[in-house]
Amino acid sequence: MAKKIDLQSHTTASDGELAPEELVDLAIEKGLSAIAITDHDSVASLKAAIEHSKGKNIEIVTGVELSCDDPILNYDKIDVLGLFIDPKNKKLMESIKKINRKRDDNKKRIIGKLKSLGYEIEYEEVKKTAKGTFGRPHIAKYLLKKYPSEFSSVADVFDKLIGTGKKAFVGTHDRVSIKDAVKTIKGAGGISILAHPGIYTKEDSIRIIDYFIDKGGEGIETYYPYHIICPELNVDKEGNEKIIGFYKKIAKSKRILESGGNDHHGNYRFTLGAVEIPYEVLENLRNRKPAL
Repeated sequence: MAKKIDLQSHTTASDGELAPEELVDLAIEKGLSAIAITDHDSVASLKAAIEHSKGKNIEIVTGVELSCDDPILNYDKIDVLGLFIDPKNKKLMESIKKINRKRDDNKKRIIGKLKSLGYEIEYEEVKKTAKGTFGRPHIAKYLLKKYPSEFSSVADVFDKLIGTGKKAFVGTHDRVSIKDAVKTIKGAGGISILAHPGIYTKEDSIRIIDYFIDKGGEGIETYYPYHIICPELNVDKEGNEKIIGFYKKIAKSKRILESGGNDHHGNYRFTLGAVEIPYEVLENLRNRKPAL
């Protein structure tokens, strides 16, 4: 049987549901040969995952997902994956600390808006529920638990209140530029990959990809489960294959690296291994071999 991989997944070090050991066990259960742990602005789970994987016939690729923003791009944030990074790199740790300071300020402002809308919610109370990096999903889960008659799911909280453009949404700026993120990842020995380009419009994604390459970015995520994670795109499994094909063609035409991940978070986004990603993708990344 052909070996499969998954190069984007999250643990309790950011907004995932599983501890690193649990994620490794799930990957083994699903028959994956390698996974990258790419927590949002955190490398805290990597050591435990690597230790737990020893002797278990699975490779852990060290990774991180950095939250970036550049004023010329009209999006709240652009996610950049760093694969094969040294998690102890000093500059990387400094960037992560800066991003998380901005993240905490942002969550305080979101909670302030929610309170002004009449919701009983306190920053410190929600913060205590986050085992790792504090993200909007923690706020959503808190509201879901406190107001079960008003919200049906985490996604429902996003749709009604804290998603982009909603009543309690607050954008975050001045985190780290794409150029600096790419430079930091490279300095940490890693490869920079633009995450899930298909979440943007086709025209915007091409612009963002070109901008990313211009700033030193090395590749894009071609494999991704848009049909599961992005209902607003209104695509089925067949449609998702077309999106993957579109970005594979772009990777080939621009002779850049390609990666792939299912963006697994846990109960509210249970996608590990959902889209099959061939082992060859990992080999090409390791050898810095661009799509041909």
